[in-house]
Amino acid sequence: MKRPRRRRKAKFGKHISISARDPEWEVVQRNAKRRDLSIARYVMWLVERDAARETGGEPEGPALALARDEQRELLAAVREIRTRMLEGADAGPLVARMQEHVAIRFNAWVSEMAGSGRLDELRAALGAVLGDERAREVAARIAPSAAVRREAPTAGERDGDEGSGQYDLL
Repeated sequence: MKRPRRRRKAKFGKHISISARDPEWEVVQRNAKRRDLSIARYVMWLVERDAARETGGEPEGPALALARDEQRELLAAVREIRTRMLEGADAGPLVARMQEHVAIRFNAWVSEMAGSGRLDELRAALGAVLGDERAREVAARIAPSAAVRREAPTAGERDGDEGSGQYDLL
């Protein structure tokens, strides 16, 4: 009697085929390129990210600018502004409060980037929003204060406080 053959474990992963329309495929290619991934790695990243969401874990990859609760808070504020504007009420105090929240978050982000010596990364992020020339101007104003903060921390920073460096884009 012949012994049945044992299957060898594959050295490589499974190969799959994906069908997509041209516009869909262009989106996949563009997003993979933007993340500097091959198309296969990008698709696997999407699958892993969605699996992590389903199990309640945090997905790997770039973090969202705002957490889910912060997004909901922002949406509620925008809806409130819209309601007040449609009713003719004064939305000024609400807008001022939102500007303050945005400024606080922006200053914390800039302080962290500049304080850790990631000025090139900061300039690139600002360039995507403001344009390269304006980003260079803003980064030039930020760089000296970041260097001073690294060299001579304030009393609050020595005690664990981040400080309150303010950076104005406009």
